[in-house]
Amino acid sequence: MRTYRRPTAAATEESGPDMGRKAVSSEIKQPHAGGGALRRHAYEALKGMILSSVLHPGERLSEARLSQLLGISRTPLREALMLLEAEGLVIGRQNSGYSVVHFDPQAICDLLVAREGLDAYAAEVACRSATDDDLERLEAVMAEIEEADRRKASAPPDTARQLELGLKVHEVIASATRNPALQEMTRRLYEQLRAALWLEVLWLDSWADSVEQHRAIVEAVVARDVPRAVWAAREHVRDSLRNMARIEGLYEDRRRRFKLPQQPARRIKP
Repeated sequence: MRTYRRPTAAATEESGPDMGRKAVSSEIKQPHAGGGALRRHAYEALKGMILSSVLHPGERLSEARLSQLLGISRTPLREALMLLEAEGLVIGRQNSGYSVVHFDPQAICDLLVAREGLDAYAAEVACRSATDDDLERLEAVMAEIEEADRRKASAPPDTARQLELGLKVHEVIASATRNPALQEMTRRLYEQLRAALWLEVLWLDSWADSVEQHRAIVEAVVARDVPRAVWAAREHVRDSLRNMARIEGLYEDRRRRFKLPQQPARRIKP
């Protein structure tokens, strides 16, 4: 049975947004010297603040304030923001800077429905077109997932690595289709889903289910069993759809707790 796992940022222990900001600010460590270390420090600190809702969804990010808060110059800060933009956690707009992405459950579910069809078709094509080298790569990724699962029992989970390995399975399958258009569609779709996938990994204890589901997909593709591969791919995405309903409940709870702004209502075209 799945259990919810809330992020551990200090803000979740406070009673309001201002208290949350103070708590996170007091815990930010001074980075080591060096551009790469400064960028990583800013990236990790900002990601924690976003995923814990200390930085509100839709909030415009002031580079001056963040530079002061993190104790770094704007260059590594901007590099960190670019990394966060690539992960879908912030949005950069010309002449207006960066803002935190809105969590839009309906938009995410729409993307997941599209992903279900795309992943199922990619699995079907890969069963027929994958080379022996492709299948070896797929098995190698699954072996890394199994190893990460074994390490989880004795060490804190590396959520970034978990997400990376899960995405790698689908990347290898898409590559095995030998279809550039399908590969590009898959890449773009997963880019749009990255923020939601992060929330799924961080907020829900679903790693065991993920391992089992990826194992089912890999074994079916390696066996070139089309019906089983298609079913496994679809079931994996349907589980994410079910998880999004749970995440929406958590998000609404956090929105009420931190008094986050409501998202603007969608315009209905006549």
